[in-house]
Amino acid sequence: MDVIQDWASYLLHSDMFVPAPLRPLYSLGTTLKSYLLPLLDRVTQNPDLATIVLVLIILFLSLKILNMLWQAVMFWVRLATRIVFWGGIILTGLWVWNRGLGGVADDLGYWSGVWGEEYQYWKEQANAAGLLRENLGAGGQMLRENLGTAGARGRRW
Repeated sequence: MDVIQDWASYLLHSDMFVPAPLRPLYSLGTTLKSYLLPLLDRVTQNPDLATIVLVLIILFLSLKILNMLWQAVMFWVRLATRIVFWGGIILTGLWVWNRGLGGVADDLGYWSGVWGEEYQYWKEQANAAGLLRENLGAGGQMLRENLGTAGARGRRW
């Protein structure tokens, strides 16, 4: 068994199986290993220092992972924002191209009228609800039943 371990150690630490283009990287790795192993040995001999180093490494790695997640989320948010912005520009251009400036002005006038009517309707509904809240008393239930059945356009609320 000792012979197998000796040969395994020799083969793993030997550079005879490393391809020629990778030999500089292999020599760099062995140099780093020669500097880092004594440092690692000292850290393992002093458990307090090892604990602090371990916590710092875990903190560093968790912040790196959190940063990667943040960058991924922000990429998709920026992409969605750009798609909506440029899609709106393109759709507005197509709308003007198809309808012409006069048609666009007519469309805008029509829709502003429709939305203005809706705004007035719901403003009246809010005022009626405020009055209803103020007048709730002895006859408040009857007032609620009368106001709740029909509005300006026959809508129920």
